[in-house]
Amino acid sequence: MKLIHFSKIKKIDKEVVLGIGKFDGVHLGHQKILFTIVKEAKKEGRVPAVITFKNFPVDFFLCDWKEKLYLLNQSGIKLCIWCDLDEISHLSPEKFLEILVKAGVKTIVVGYNFHFGKGKKGDIKFLRKQSKKRNFSLIVVPSYKKNGVIISASKIRKMIKSGDIEKANKLLGRYFSVSGKVVKGKGIGKKIGFPTANLALENNICIGEGVYAGWVEHKRKIYRSAIVTGTSPTFKDDKNKFEVFIIDYDGKNTLYNQQIKIFLYKKLRSQIKFQNLEGLKRKIEEDIREIKLLLRKIPTPEL
Repeated sequence: MKLIHFSKIKKIDKEVVLGIGKFDGVHLGHQKILFTIVKEAKKEGRVPAVITFKNFPVDFFLCDWKEKLYLLNQSGIKLCIWCDLDEISHLSPEKFLEILVKAGVKTIVVGYNFHFGKGKKGDIKFLRKQSKKRNFSLIVVPSYKKNGVIISASKIRKMIKSGDIEKANKLLGRYFSVSGKVVKGKGIGKKIGFPTANLALENNICIGEGVYAGWVEHKRKIYRSAIVTGTSPTFKDDKNKFEVFIIDYDGKNTLYNQQIKIFLYKKLRSQIKFQNLEGLKRKIEEDIREIKLLLRKIPTPEL
């Protein structure tokens, strides 16, 4: 997939079918739009392309930029025009369309609730009028529902914040994942027999507190893991943390300062304040047994 910054698209070599959107998370709704782009491009002998944003105002991204590009490429997109939202937010809808049409865009594909241009003054009605005036075709992809729920990035973020990872995964069409660098913690896990990797997460991701089943990817290997988010009520520690106990890891090599990726599958329980360390240890052992059973027949994440 070829990358071009928005400022460099004065003229594209071939005619283009272009999808426009943030594509945050590249969830199932986005995948429907991408499928439409690729199908239309193949039919017309044109290049399947998107214009999307690397940075834009949001609580947290559902996937990082590298993963977003990977998912777009996997969907069959051959050209990605990109920029930060604030680089083009000053453009009027008319000016934005003028740039695209001059560059060689022959078909525009958008979602049902698409708005664009300064003050979000451009909408589907505006695009339909302009398509006749500027001689491009328009495809509007209707909303995509999963179990009666219209899929949107904002809904998925709310699910993640509340800890409903299972629902979020269903709307994403894959396991929700986060990445971060392993940093030094207080070493409490090691003292009680369950050493954890403490992560400094990227992108200010906010995940509901609790204990989760999932996996860690490190150096192209997948390990079953218990993932803990939130404070440590047993130790009267109010600082929010993200810790991972890697079940199958032999621990011979330190993970400090290394980057690892975590895939979340399901929330097991909320945080509990234990009266003593023995009670905590027994619960952790129970959590690990449950995680092993849960993940036994579940497909591991694709790398």
